[in-house]
Amino acid sequence: MFVFVSLLLCMGSFINGGRASGFIEDANTTTARYCIDKERETLLNFKAGLVDINNTLNDWGDNTDCCQWEGVRCIDQTGHVTELDLSTSSNGLSGNISPLLSSLSNLQYLDLSGIDFQQNHIPNSLSSLTNLQNLRISGANLSGSIPRQLANLSNLLRLDLSDNVLSGTIPVSLGNLTSLTYLDLSGNRLEGVIPNSFGNWSSLVELVLSRNLLNGSVPNFVGCSSMKKLISNRSPAYNNRRFSDSVCRQRVTSFSGCPSLCKLDLSRNGLTGNLPNSMGKLSNLEYLDVSSNSLEGLISDVHFLNLTQLTYLDLSSNSVKLNLSSLALGGLRLQTIKMRSCKLGPGFPMWIQSQRDFAYLDISNNGISDRVPGWLWDLPRGLKLLNLSSNEIKGTLPDMKSDFERYPGMDLSNNQLEGTIPLLPSKLAALSLSGNSFSGTLSFLCHIDATLNFLDLSNNVLYGSLPDCLKKFQEIVVLSLSNNSLSGEIPSSLGFFSQLQALYLRRNNFVGEIPMSLSNCTKLRFVDLGENKLSGNIPAWIGETLSELRVLVLRSNRLNGSLPSQICLLKNLQFLDLSKNGLSGNIPRCFGNFTAITRRGFQDEIMSHFYSTYVPTLPGQHNLTTYNALNRSDGRIMCTRLGGRYSTCGPSEEAIFIDNALVAWKGTEREFGRGLHLLKSIDISNNNLYGKLPSEITNLRELVSLKFSFNKLHGEIPRDIGQLNYLDVLDLSRNEFSGKIPLSLSNIDRLSYLNLSYNNLSGRIPTGTQLQSFDNTSYIGNPQLCGLPLTQRCGPPPPPATDEGDELRKSYYMGMGVGFAVGFLGLCGALCLNRRWRYFFFASLNSMNDWIYVTTVVHFRKLHARFRR
Repeated sequence: MFVFVSLLLCMGSFINGGRASGFIEDANTTTARYCIDKERETLLNFKAGLVDINNTLNDWGDNTDCCQWEGVRCIDQTGHVTELDLSTSSNGLSGNISPLLSSLSNLQYLDLSGIDFQQNHIPNSLSSLTNLQNLRISGANLSGSIPRQLANLSNLLRLDLSDNVLSGTIPVSLGNLTSLTYLDLSGNRLEGVIPNSFGNWSSLVELVLSRNLLNGSVPNFVGCSSMKKLISNRSPAYNNRRFSDSVCRQRVTSFSGCPSLCKLDLSRNGLTGNLPNSMGKLSNLEYLDVSSNSLEGLISDVHFLNLTQLTYLDLSSNSVKLNLSSLALGGLRLQTIKMRSCKLGPGFPMWIQSQRDFAYLDISNNGISDRVPGWLWDLPRGLKLLNLSSNEIKGTLPDMKSDFERYPGMDLSNNQLEGTIPLLPSKLAALSLSGNSFSGTLSFLCHIDATLNFLDLSNNVLYGSLPDCLKKFQEIVVLSLSNNSLSGEIPSSLGFFSQLQALYLRRNNFVGEIPMSLSNCTKLRFVDLGENKLSGNIPAWIGETLSELRVLVLRSNRLNGSLPSQICLLKNLQFLDLSKNGLSGNIPRCFGNFTAITRRGFQDEIMSHFYSTYVPTLPGQHNLTTYNALNRSDGRIMCTRLGGRYSTCGPSEEAIFIDNALVAWKGTEREFGRGLHLLKSIDISNNNLYGKLPSEITNLRELVSLKFSFNKLHGEIPRDIGQLNYLDVLDLSRNEFSGKIPLSLSNIDRLSYLNLSYNNLSGRIPTGTQLQSFDNTSYIGNPQLCGLPLTQRCGPPPPPATDEGDELRKSYYMGMGVGFAVGFLGLCGALCLNRRWRYFFFASLNSMNDWIYVTTVVHFRKLHARFRR
């Protein structure tokens, strides 16, 4: 019995101990404790300052042990909170950073990235977290300046405040964070100079200050060439957490010590001056990006003598001139070489011959007017992108039989290359040869694999018909063959292009009808078939199946028939050009239904198209659409303009094609590219349309250009045309419009081009600053039209009137007439029905008549007697 009681007491002691101190796994396991009450209250106060629409933090408070809450970790021995990471749970969270977080004195890791802090400021109280080693609040919509008190975080190893709207200068005091290994302040609005103290961080591994408004010169990194051991008293979370996608990530997380600067990114700022020679002392540098600044001067071998670890180099969009030798760069194994818009020319940079392991080579827009040496075309098997565009490179292309490991992109556009297009590598993801003088047929395309998703051969002298093998390119997103001498019918095989978004066949010699197979290309957003010899009617299926269509250009063809009413189903259409055809019939009244022209809000990406410049071979997956989805990690894609119609976006594997359209603009032909989304236009001029201009056209409130000239339209111009407040161009010339010019037209203050000439308009030109500013050529050919700026004068100017005043006057006179008629009929009715009133009325009338007669006779006799005297 005694033994049994003793066992019960021991079990009770164990249970009570478990309730008090957590749980014990075995005799050698450390006791786990609940979190501290004060720290639990701090976390609840922090939650109270947030709006959680997705109930991500619904377990906060339900469980009394905050160490078990979402994103919270504690030290087992003490129960103190050491980590708060809500980055993976930030979706749907918004509010502000509670200053009470400073009471979490043992906090070592704080990550609040992705929470919408609604442009609140970073509280100064965070500087009290002296044990903090990692602070990350990126993409959190923070504003204000960076608190200089953050320099008090003496144990801080990593600081990431990227992709916010922080402003002001970078605090000089941050240079006191001598243990800092990683600093990312990119994607803000910081200005001023980079503190010189940043060049003396012996422990710094990665420095990212890109996409700001910084100016001044690049600091001398004289103190960043030594080795320094990192402080090893980290939290376990630090060792196991991926803090950034860094080229130095493995080195940082794998060793307790870390070399000096490994990654330097100062791109997309306003930095000036020369690149300091001390850059060449960063012997451990692997990644260097100073692109899109205003750097100048000479970059020579001195800058690269000791950079034996360098694999990524981006000097693009600077005014630097490079004078490099193959000997100095022979020890480098660059994988990425980006020198777009520098000064490499006029000769071809021969030092590239020493770099045979590159995956990316971009030396576009460098003023190179040389021939490409033959050794360049022996391209590396691991190539991902070759860009030699926008130079003045001469000569012909040799046969390229490179067998690439994957599917790279190749851009040789806008040069002076000539001859026939030879056999190209079969593995290509994107190909641009536009803006050269290539001739011959398109038969070379039959040797390229079906993975091709971008093809631009525009602005050459290619001829012949489109080959049937085009149908294999079912993943193609952009097909541009404009401005060549291609002929024949548009093949029905284009209907296999299920991913096609932009089709450019402008300025060729295509004949026949628009193939119905294009109705299968339901993702089409831009179609330009203008300036060919196409015939037949405008197909009704365009409106029925191409619901994504934004731009439709069929100008300068031989199309006939009437305008199909189905075209009004294109709710997204904002640019329509059907000019210079043989169209007839009435303009459908539903033309006022183009939703995209009745409202604002369309963004730039609507007039652009993403495509892949590099496609890897995915295990068991050859679908390019799936690859694109995998390749785009988030919605924030940063793009850099390459010049012309191309930009690179985010990772090098993706690029963007900017749509362009030729527009007859104010008497001249202009090409609109990036601003095309702002040009909401309808042009159906030079046809045989008749009937009236439907009043529904005035519903298109966002219309910028409206042209119906050289038709047979009649009737009056819609009186409410003044509702088109954004109208910049209006051309109704060479029609049969009659009546007066609507007064409301004078209310359009943005109108800069007006042509109403050669109609049957009459009356006075409405008075207004806008209409009188045009010369008389805008109104000539209307014989009954008068007033300035015409020399034909009108009569006395009527009093200023508006349409509202005319309506009021008409109502007034109508009321007077009705009132007189009612009063007169009422009097006659009373006399007919009442005998007494009738007797009294006529007796009074006789008396008045007698009085008038007697008075007149008396006065006449007096006057006669006066004259006789």
